[in-house]
Parts: sequence; structure tokens; C-alpha cells
Amino acid sequence: MDDLTPSQRKAAQYKDGPLLVLAGPGSGKTRVVTRRIAQLVESGVPPSQILAITFTNKAAGEMAERVEAILPAARVWVSTFHRFCARLLRKHASVVGLESNYTILDTGDQKTAMRRVLRDLDLDPVHYSPDRIAWHISTAKNDLITAEMFVRRYEEQIGDHWQATVAKVYPAYQQWLLASNAVDFDDLLLHVAMMLSEHEELRTSLDERFRYVLVDEYQDTNIAQYQIVRALSQVYPNLCVTGDPDQSIYGWRGARIANILRFEQDYPEAKVVRLEDNFRSTKAILRSADALIAHNTQRKDKRLVTQNAEGEAVQLLRYSDSHLEADGIARQIREAVDDGQRNYTDFAIFYRVNALSRQLENALMRHRVPFQVAAGVAFFDRAEIKDMLGYLRLVYNPADRTAFLRVVNTPLRGLGKTSQDRLVTWATQEGIDFIEASKRASEVPKLSKRAVNSFRKFAEMIEDFSLADAGSVENLLTSILERTAYTKAWEGSPVEKEQQQLANVQELVTAARQYDTTFADETSLEGFLEQSCLVNETDSLDDTSGQVTMMTLHAAKGLEFPVVYIVGVEEGLLPHERATRENDPREIEEERRLLFVGMTRAQQKLTLTETGRRSFRGRDQITIRSTFVSEIECETVDCTDDATMPEWQQKQLQESLDRRRKDAGDKPLEFDRKPLLMTGADLLNGVKKGVDLPVGFRQGMLVRHPRYGRGTVTTTDGHGPRRTVTVRFENSDETKTFHAAKSPLQPIGR
Repeated sequence: MDDLTPSQRKAAQYKDGPLLVLAGPGSGKTRVVTRRIAQLVESGVPPSQILAITFTNKAAGEMAERVEAILPAARVWVSTFHRFCARLLRKHASVVGLESNYTILDTGDQKTAMRRVLRDLDLDPVHYSPDRIAWHISTAKNDLITAEMFVRRYEEQIGDHWQATVAKVYPAYQQWLLASNAVDFDDLLLHVAMMLSEHEELRTSLDERFRYVLVDEYQDTNIAQYQIVRALSQVYPNLCVTGDPDQSIYGWRGARIANILRFEQDYPEAKVVRLEDNFRSTKAILRSADALIAHNTQRKDKRLVTQNAEGEAVQLLRYSDSHLEADGIARQIREAVDDGQRNYTDFAIFYRVNALSRQLENALMRHRVPFQVAAGVAFFDRAEIKDMLGYLRLVYNPADRTAFLRVVNTPLRGLGKTSQDRLVTWATQEGIDFIEASKRASEVPKLSKRAVNSFRKFAEMIEDFSLADAGSVENLLTSILERTAYTKAWEGSPVEKEQQQLANVQELVTAARQYDTTFADETSLEGFLEQSCLVNETDSLDDTSGQVTMMTLHAAKGLEFPVVYIVGVEEGLLPHERATRENDPREIEEERRLLFVGMTRAQQKLTLTETGRRSFRGRDQITIRSTFVSEIECETVDCTDDATMPEWQQKQLQESLDRRRKDAGDKPLEFDRKPLLMTGADLLNGVKKGVDLPVGFRQGMLVRHPRYGRGTVTTTDGHGPRRTVTVRFENSDETKTFHAAKSPLQPIGR
């Protein structure tokens, strides 16, 4: 405890009763939580009675590691909300009408299921957006409104067109999930919250088991999570929550800042401890961030202080347009690294919306600056990976309709849409799952003999895999690949895309092997599937990759970097146009909190940028300075004159842009974003670790490939992003074909 500040020590040593820890950014919150757990165990509390919950797998993993370092072999339950609920639901699935081998649908699978339900209801997805309907249903679930409750509320009061549609789709969607023995992410919370509310004996037993509950990032909890925490802290209200109202930035997905603001009303006997010592940022950065957030009203008063140096003043760089903005940032990063002042890993670029990243990516590539983009769980979203996981899900849960429809004709088995529809319709009428229907395919009206045989063989294969499900996940996955010949067409292919798909599947096998090794004592297909679907977009962020990191401000939560750029501090972007259009003070305050979160990620240097004109979503428009700029303590640097970029360089940049537009047929140039931040083969196996450079290859040009060595371009074909290059390498008589915009080929002369 000697290395804690007085306020940290006070929070760590507080034992019985509710505790609210108001923790500012960079204040050592995780250290306090782990020390508090250690203190509880040392005071005689059994580790099994302690439950620690946070929001991301990365945060839960770090917390578990710290607890393990202090208390080896202490089995404290450290988990995310969704993983905790998944485990709890697994044990009590029958209470909500599920089997214990239920599967969890990720966002993509949910969308697939939603489209199927819309189709069954004769609702055209073109006119009835699956995404919008899914958002309405997700919002309802997070507010603990079941399908029955939603329909009843709609019938009792006049609703709009979308409410009428949701009232029709929500029950049908839930019925599809139930028939599939499946849940979506929101169901994990909804089912557990309702279970604890309606089954007092179960709630009491869990309350008795978890006598000390710790919840991190409490300001991000929604109504369902709030009710779960309340249910577990009634008999023993030893609830410790840590958080910061100033960092509540997920209102758009149901988070309620009121949960943390009213904690003292919920628990009048609560003790409040403020962590205001910041160990991350310079005085200049904190002063600027404090000045901004002071304009919010929905907050708990606190002021960040630090013993760190004054540091450089926060800068606001103003550029003429977004092309020069992106080029200026890329050039500054490259020069800082070339001068030996920084490593690429030191830099992060944040933006309010993903659409702003494209010009930045192009600029970084022009300046040969390596980067990674936190753009979602791309590895597990890839078609070949979802296919393999679909097989595993169907083996684990034969009732999983979404998994069945994904893989029943993958690879092709002659089971087209018509055959599938006939089997699905018949299975639904008979009230049986699709695997059972496949075994009885001869009873399905109007199915061809070929289709009947294919369905039967498919069902037999899945059942054979199910018999092998008791052992290694790696062995099971390998068996599926061998039996289905899924990757056979890609083996030995010279096409880079197919090589990459093969490498990704091989990487999934590696992931299964790592899982088997890590969880040798409790290896299960259930655990592997759960781990693969409950992934956050920054869980696999590689902070040793030697690359600049790019991400949205929302994704930046909980991270820190020596140097941070926040681009597009303009009206309509930050604050977002939705907030300004609706003129809702609560929305504006959340946008201000979002900027505050981004600013407080910076350790040593913080730069904001704005432009006079911005090319955005297909339009070139004049911008207006963000209202937040006047609230920030910073120095403005005008980068609109020629001094920022020499005339020759401006001309070269413009010519380069014009040439690329022409090559692409006046269409925006498209580059495949690296799945970045994931365990894909392109990152872990070293494939394409360099920067993607859209080079103008010519016939006869000498090139070098990191794997195949020197070679000569024999032919080129296509235009723009579809342009291909065929190369004959010196050490081989074979030729290989690459996509010019994505290959690691480097020209070395003619």
C-alpha cells in the first residue's frame, strides 16, 4: 500500500458497505481495484466471494493478471458483463427456455437472422432497414423491454411507423432465436436481468455467493447492467463502483450516466473517494481538458492535478483543406521518426467518424508511414473465418439456424436457395431443427433426389463431428477442414487473395491450438466459441507493432499514447451533426465528454486539427470551427499558407491525387484496410506487414517481394483498385499474380 496515494489507499482499504470511486483519467483506477481485491482476500474474504466486472476483454485480462501477480492461485471471478452473463445463463439456461449449449450470435449473424425474419414476414429489407430495426430491438432489450412488453406498449398507445414494424418483427426475431437455441449480445444481459428479477431464490443464492462486487467504468452501464448489479448487492451491499461521469460516452448504445450520478441516492450510506491525481498527462494537457469539461452540467465536481511537467501547449492546427490536413499530419509523424525523436508506436490519430480515416490512410501510405486501424473485429468478420465458426457452432448447437444456413452449401453441395427454403419451411411446420429435417429430407415436398442426398450427407457429417467434440478444438477444426475440403481450391493458388484466405484459416487453427494449450484443464468448444464472439474492437491492439494507431474517439477509451492527434474538430463532426441538429443539451454534453476522453489519452503532446474545407462523404464543403474550440486552452497555428508545404510538394501531391483519380476512372481509390488489431495471418505471420503502396507498375520493371525475392513484371491488367501485376521471379520459373494496390512489391528499377 506504500506506493498508493492517500486517496487511492483510502479506496483500497475500505471494506464493508457501498463505495463510489470517482476516478479521473490516468488516475490509477485499475491499480486501486486490484489492490482492493488483494486487501479483501488478505482480510479473510474467500476469493470465490469476490466478483469484479468491467467492459472489455482487454481490461478484464489486465485486471486478472494484476490480481494473479499479487495473489497467485486466488480464484477471483474477473470478467466482462457479457462473459459473466454468458456463464451464468449457461448454468441456468432452462429458466429462460434455452438449452445449456446455446450459441451466441455476433453482429453479423444477428443481421443475417434479422434479414431471414423480415423475409418470412414479407417485409422487404430495402424498405425496412435490418440495421434500424435491430437498433430499436437492442435499445428495448437494454431498457429491459421484452418483445411481449413492447407489443403491449404499442397496442396501448399510438406509435409511429417504425414502432409498428418493430412490434411485428421483435416477437418473430425472438422466436427465431429460441428455435435456434441462440441469443444475441443484448439477450445475455436481458435474460440474466429478468432471471434475477423473477426468481428470488436464484437471486438470493447469487447475492450470497458474491458478497463483494466491484464494477469498473460504472458510468457506461445501461439499465439492464444496472439492474443486474443491484440484484447482486441487496443482502450484502458491499458494492464498489469506479468510474467518471466525465467519461460517459456510450449514451447512443444505452449507457445511462444517471446510474453513477445517483449512486449516492441508491446507497445513502455510500462512501465517496475522489482520485484526482493524474499520472499520465502533462499539466498543459490537463489544464486544457479541465477547461473543456467544466462546461458540462451532468457531472461530479473534481479537478485533475499532476506532478508531471508543464509540457508543450496544446495546439490547434488549421489547414486549408482535408487533403493538406492529412498530408501535414503524416509528414510531421515521418519527420519526428526520421529525426530520432519518436517511434511510430508513440503516435495515435483519433477521429469522430470512421469516414475521416480514408484520406489519412492515403497520406500515411504516401509518406511510407506504417499504421494500424482499430476498425472492428475484422479477423472474425471475414467470410472464411465465419464459415469455419459456423461449422463449429452447428456442431455445438445443431439447432442453430443461422449457422446451418451459412454452411449447408459451403463449399457448394448443390443445395441452392430454393432447396434450402423448402427444407426450412417444412422444418418450421414440423417444429424440428434443420439438422433433423436434413436427416428426414425425403419427407420434404418437392425436393430433388440430389438435394435429399446432399442434405442427408450433410447431417451425417455434422453428427460425426459432434461425436468428436469431446476433445481438442484444434483437432475438431482440422477434421472439419479435411472432411469438407474447404480450403482445397486455394492450396497452391498464385492469387494473393486466395493465399490470404488460406492463411487466415490456418491462423484460426493456430488460435484453436493456443486455446487448447491455455485452457488445457478445461478445453471446450463452448469456451472457444464464446471467446471468439465476445471480442472488442481494441482487444487485440498491438502496441509493439511499430505502427501509428488510428481509431475513432469511442474506441480510444482506456488507452494512452505519448502523442495524440484529434482531427476534424469542426461543427457537424465534433460535436456531431446529430447532436447539433436536435439541439439536445444532453447530446452536446456527451460530445464534449467524447472530446475530453480523446484529449486525456495524450501523455506528452496533444494536437487538434480543423480545416477550411473538407471532402467528406462525397462532398466538398466549407467548414465551421467547433464551438468546443473556444472552451479549450490551446494555441492556434495557421497552416494554410505555403510555408507549411513547399509549392513543389503541393503540386506533386495534387498531380498524384489527380493521376490516381484518373486511373480509378474518376472514382475514389479503394484500398483494403488491414484487419489490423486482430490475430489474422497478415499480422501474426508477417504477411503484408509493410505499408500498402499503390505503385504504378510497368511491364519490364524490376521489383522485389519480401518472400519471393527479385523479379520482373511480365504483364499488368485492369485499372484502379482491380489492377493486377504478374511477376516472374529470378529463383523460380513460375509467375505469380498480385493486386497492385495491396501487394508488398517494391520497384527497384527498370
